[in-house]
Amino acid sequence: MTQRLADLLPRDHIIVPLQASSFRDAVLLIIRQLTAVGAIRDGAAVERALAAARSRDIVPIDHDVALPHFRTDAVDHTVLALGIAPEPLDTGDADLGVRPRIIALVLAPPEAASRYLQTVAALARAFRIPGVIQRLADARSPEEVLAVRELSDARIEPDLRVRDVMAHRAEGVSPTTPVRDAVMYMVRRGWRALPVVDPNGQVLGIISESDIMRAILPYIPKAGEPVMKGPDALPTLVRDIMTRSVLCVSEDMALEEAAYTMINKDVEQLPVVSEGNLTGILSRSDIIRKLFGR
Repeated sequence: MTQRLADLLPRDHIIVPLQASSFRDAVLLIIRQLTAVGAIRDGAAVERALAAARSRDIVPIDHDVALPHFRTDAVDHTVLALGIAPEPLDTGDADLGVRPRIIALVLAPPEAASRYLQTVAALARAFRIPGVIQRLADARSPEEVLAVRELSDARIEPDLRVRDVMAHRAEGVSPTTPVRDAVMYMVRRGWRALPVVDPNGQVLGIISESDIMRAILPYIPKAGEPVMKGPDALPTLVRDIMTRSVLCVSEDMALEEAAYTMINKDVEQLPVVSEGNLTGILSRSDIIRKLFGR
C-alpha cells in the first residue's frame, strides 16, 4: 500500500510558529519536540548528528525551505516533522545559500535506506508544486499545514528514481570557460566533474578529473628532468579538454537502470536532464553514500 506524507506527519510533529532565529536552533527545537512526544528514542544522538551535519545532509528547496535528513539509530522507523518560522532563519556556517522559513526534518534508522530516500523525494516533489511553499509559510497552526493537500496527500513512491539520489545542482560551465577556472571551481565544491552546457542549459559535454589529468600529463616532468613548460602551456579553454560524447540520463529513470548503465559504460558520473536541460548530476558515490551511508 502506498503511503502518504500525512501518515508520517501527525499534528504533534508540526511546530507553528517555530520560534527560532537560526537554522540550527530551529532544528534543535524540532528534535526536542519529537523527543518529548516519543518519536525519537535518543534526542542527544540526533543533536550530535546535527552538529556534525554537512551541506549534503541538507537539501535547500527554493529560497524558503531547508530539508535536513539523517539516518540514525535514535529512531525505530522513518520520522517526519515540520516547523515554520515567522522570519527567515540565519543559516550561519551551514552554507545553504538560502535563509529558509520552513524546516522539514526526516529521520530514519540506518537500515531504512529506501524508505528514507523515498520520503525525502516525496517532500521535495511536493514543495516544488507552485503555491505550496507560500501556503505553508502563511499557515498559523498545524491544522492549516495539514490542510495543504498537495503536501499531506503526496505519495511516497515505492520505486527509487534518479531524481531521488542525484545531486540537485544545475551548475555547468561554458565551453569557453578557462580550464584553470573550472578546476578551481571543482576544487572549492569538492566535485569530480562538471557538465559543459550552452547558454540554454543543453549539455555539450563533461569535464572530469580524468580529462584534467590527461591534459596535464605531458607537462609533468620525469624524474631528474627540468621543468620545461609552466602552467601557461596547459590547454586554455574547457572545450580543449572536455569529453564531448557524454551520456545523459533522465530524472525519471529508474535508479537501478542508471546504476547498471554506469557499470556497463564504466563512468563515474552522469549528467541528469529534464526536457533536455541540465538539472543535476548522478555519481557512483551518491548512490553508494545515500544507500549505505549515514
